[in-house]
Amino acid sequence: MSAPLRVDLHLTGDQVSLDDMIRFGVLAERSGLGGVWAAEVWRDSLVSVGAIAAATSTIRVGTSVAQWTRPAPTLATAAGDLAELSNSRFTLGLGAAPRHWNEAWHEISYDRPLRRMREYVEAMRALWQAGPVDPVSYAGELVSIDNYVRLRGPLGEPPPIHLGVTLPGMAALGGEIADGINFNVTLTAPYIRDALLPAVEIGAARAGRSLDDVELGVVISAAVSDDRAQAVRWGKHQLAFNIGAAPYFDPVMRAHGFAEEYARVHEAFVAGDVASAIDRVTDRMVDKLVLAGRPDEVRQKLERFEGVVDFVALYAPTFTLEPDSVLEAHEAMIAAFNVA
Repeated sequence: MSAPLRVDLHLTGDQVSLDDMIRFGVLAERSGLGGVWAAEVWRDSLVSVGAIAAATSTIRVGTSVAQWTRPAPTLATAAGDLAELSNSRFTLGLGAAPRHWNEAWHEISYDRPLRRMREYVEAMRALWQAGPVDPVSYAGELVSIDNYVRLRGPLGEPPPIHLGVTLPGMAALGGEIADGINFNVTLTAPYIRDALLPAVEIGAARAGRSLDDVELGVVISAAVSDDRAQAVRWGKHQLAFNIGAAPYFDPVMRAHGFAEEYARVHEAFVAGDVASAIDRVTDRMVDKLVLAGRPDEVRQKLERFEGVVDFVALYAPTFTLEPDSVLEAHEAMIAAFNVA
């Protein structure tokens, strides 16, 4: 992590059109940003990345993260096509997603997620080596594929695989088997350094690697406006969503002394009182967990991640904001990190 911190763009697709996502991707490339990542749920990450890849020529593109709910052969084929479409600029970011999404939406068991992720990644890489007359089988405890044939032949240059990481167990697995790690939203630089990097290092050592062999990034919300108060308000909107929609940020909240605030925000969100959830997010939480403020302030706050990760993937607040504010937030964030 001796190279300068790279700034990438992360697009959720929330409250923006696909045309806008493409426009932002092109703008990111012209502004000298390092990459463009597309999230899942609001939109299909693979479609979004494909559209952005087709409209750009040099910038890195990736999913952050595609969910493992697709059968491995389906995702392996799509990832191979995206690698070709992007001229090898594509990175496959892969994640497990919350338990409820797996079990209630996709009828996929969430038992033993670390074992499932290990086997899913191993199977994916094996499938890329199959050919029309050289079938590949994979027999795991949870993932099993028999005589898979890749009719186009082995994938010449498989894309790198990054794992989405929130907790130490997946961090260790990523260190062992992945090309890189995309740390989840709301994870601060101190928490990553103290709670997660040691786990990544342990996993890397299992594979005979070091921490330097794993590309490290973090997805983080950046609320940028010349009006500092507006930026903080935007940050509260997004942080309320992050806290309410995901059940696994307790450790980082406790580490920063936000256990009580976190519980109050989460309680209001799950009760359907979104306005109260936003109101219960404190300025102190925004200051610690979001990059919020005027452009110069946000650039300075970004320095927190120097020496901790290799890149940051910044995304603009969107949750319950007016469409004009959403577009304004994206444009201001990209402009703040324009290095072209």
